[in-house]
Amino acid sequence: MSRIVSLLVMIALTCSCATSFAEECSKARYDELTRQSKHADSERQWGTVVESNRALLTECRSLVGETDLVKVYDSLSVGLLMQEQFTQAIDMAKKCIEQDRKYNACMMTAAKAYYNLGDVGMARDYAREAVEVGSYDDYAAAVVIYAKDFLKKLEKK
Repeated sequence: MSRIVSLLVMIALTCSCATSFAEECSKARYDELTRQSKHADSERQWGTVVESNRALLTECRSLVGETDLVKVYDSLSVGLLMQEQFTQAIDMAKKCIEQDRKYNACMMTAAKAYYNLGDVGMARDYAREAVEVGSYDDYAAAVVIYAKDFLKKLEKK
């Protein structure tokens, strides 16, 4: 009986240690994942982009600020789009939009993913929404131009 109790205690301690370890993310780990994601993005290493951003969301979520959370979802959705994981790209783009209703880059990621899935109607809706958000900074202005070009492309088809 005492062996069973000892075994149960060991299992409980192991599980609680694994859980607390999984929940902890050091600032150094967070910084490394962020650096890795940015570098992979600039090098167009989409697998690493997806891997590092997923790790940020699972391992280091408590360290990701609200404004950075939008960027993590944006980067993850683009990485998934580039890997042709369109449904997952849409899911992450929607999470990005939930965080910031004006972040039109995620709207365009969703538009491209829907387009690649053959849903031109949803692609058009998201592209129009990206245009409607407007140009609140230089990046958003570039996205608006891209969205308008994308909509013209859709009209020709």
